[in-house]
Amino acid sequence: MIYKRGKAYSYNFRWSIRHEDGTVENFRIRQSAKTHKRKEAEDAENEHKRALRLGEIHPNDPWPKPAASAPPVFRAFAKEFLQYAKTHTKPGTHTFYSVCLDRLLTFAAIADAPLDAITGETVSRYARHRQEVPENSVVTVNGDLRTLRRMLHLAVEWGKLDRVPTIHELPQSKGRDRVLSFAEEATYLAKASENLRDAAILAVDTGMRPNSELFPLKWADVDLTARAESPCGVLHVRQGKTDSAQRSLPLTPRAAEVLERRKRAAEAKANPSAFVFPGAGISGHVTSMQHPHKAAIEDAKLESFEFYCWRHTFGTRAAQSGMDRFTLARLMGHSSPSVAARYYIHVTETHVAAGFGKFVEYQTRNVAEGLAAAFPQASEAVQ
Repeated sequence: MIYKRGKAYSYNFRWSIRHEDGTVENFRIRQSAKTHKRKEAEDAENEHKRALRLGEIHPNDPWPKPAASAPPVFRAFAKEFLQYAKTHTKPGTHTFYSVCLDRLLTFAAIADAPLDAITGETVSRYARHRQEVPENSVVTVNGDLRTLRRMLHLAVEWGKLDRVPTIHELPQSKGRDRVLSFAEEATYLAKASENLRDAAILAVDTGMRPNSELFPLKWADVDLTARAESPCGVLHVRQGKTDSAQRSLPLTPRAAEVLERRKRAAEAKANPSAFVFPGAGISGHVTSMQHPHKAAIEDAKLESFEFYCWRHTFGTRAAQSGMDRFTLARLMGHSSPSVAARYYIHVTETHVAAGFGKFVEYQTRNVAEGLAAAFPQASEAVQ
């Protein structure tokens, strides 16, 4: 059982040991996970149970086990961390960690250092080093820093390290919050390659997350059958960032046209791919459109923005159209309407006025109907 005591989570479970003479000895184990994150506390509890199950410790032994030797070198622990990530995280998360570690391991001051020798100053030097590489954005560097921090926290949970140094991410602008105008969209699509154009239309018309939902989209999850509730068909998101990401998305006529055209082209090939956006890599699908996206922005002479902004643009346009936040949360794959509410910050005063006008009409109509129902005689007299 996971519970919170003060600012830190703890866990509480029972454990039994059956002796050779047939007797059973029961234990109650209560332990602070020393973390303010519930997921990390669950991982700590599972790791404690694993050690008990394998007989590495007795229920009365201290946990985590006292470090019997010097902390491992980062390069060696990186292999253990990736094995842990492969078992305990989603494939996309494991891939993310793997890519970040490849970059971290090129920096000798971290790669060849014992875990307890990695300080905040070492991490700052790494961040400065990565920023000197042109193709490394602030987002990329911060991804590496988060991976490093997660590794060191895991080392603490496993008793290989006493404490985690403070790791500060680099400041960055909210690049994903930009909303594209319809004019900017038209200019961008005119300059985009066919593959990029199709991906952008699906992104801005459905709000799908690019990396975890749009690029891995399979034809098996595309249903172009016309129904009363979805005249142009739907897309089924089977998995994603969270459990709330599992959803069905109705298609706009434009998005349906894109998928119909791509499906005809795919079926005409000898060995059609299972993916809507097939790629040459191991995954079988496109994993990034960064280069054509950047080229389209330059050709269209637009201010730089991330491809993810198409998702944010969808959310804001939906809010501006008058869509309620409960529906928007469902379409965006958010856990609650409060998360979707952030898209309403871009709604202009004109849209607010129009929305309030609809409310006034609704209110006036229903007040009149309520009076008529409550006082039918007065209503007849007025007529």
